[in-house]
Amino acid sequence: MKIGLQLYSVRDSYQNQEEFKNSLRQLKAFGYEGVEFAGYAGFQAEEMKNFLKEIELEPIASHHGIDDFEQNLEGILEYDARVGCKTVVCAYAPTSNLAEVEHLVTVMHKAKEAAKAYGMEVAYHNHSHEFNQLEDGSVPMDHIKKSCNLELDTYWVFHADVEPCSYIKDSADQISLIHLKDGDLEGVPCALGEGRNDIKGIIEASKAIGMEWIIVENDDPVPDGLSDVKRSMEYLKSLY
Repeated sequence: MKIGLQLYSVRDSYQNQEEFKNSLRQLKAFGYEGVEFAGYAGFQAEEMKNFLKEIELEPIASHHGIDDFEQNLEGILEYDARVGCKTVVCAYAPTSNLAEVEHLVTVMHKAKEAAKAYGMEVAYHNHSHEFNQLEDGSVPMDHIKKSCNLELDTYWVFHADVEPCSYIKDSADQISLIHLKDGDLEGVPCALGEGRNDIKGIIEASKAIGMEWIIVENDDPVPDGLSDVKRSMEYLKSLY
């Protein structure tokens, strides 16, 4: 099982393309094997593909908002396919009522069908609000799983008072990617090993269902992105 990083975690480390490249080089030096994008710093697809090949980092997936899925779906799929990503992920959507959830399901189903022409998967990245009960007694995740695969963010599962390892096991056939994330009981993420989530258990559960990748992420790194994700990798290396 390989370890990747969601690049949103190090968004503070670059303001231009050269700094972006330097950040990726550092991630490779830390031991990360692949990256999940949250924007491409203005690079053309071929430029990004070639640079990743040069430094031996694999493209895993990319994050996009639901507005991007609605307004630029073909552009997203074409770009990500050229870079080499296998999965396109909806990073966030409102799901406070059935109407919002039904809209999301429609968008994701359309994206799933369109992605087939590119040989790609579409997945949805959860936060904790997708586990809040709707007016009919269901929860958004029940509906989302019927429209696309999941990129399961294990910290937000934990924060929603759902046991992550059990959820991984129960949803094994619908999980494309795992976000390995730690945090406290108050909804504040942190570096791996510094919070309350069952990181060891999640790794073992991910292995058990045959995950190719686990992707480290921290929404709010301290004191900065690169040092935070370096600590996370050091923690992972200490486990094995």
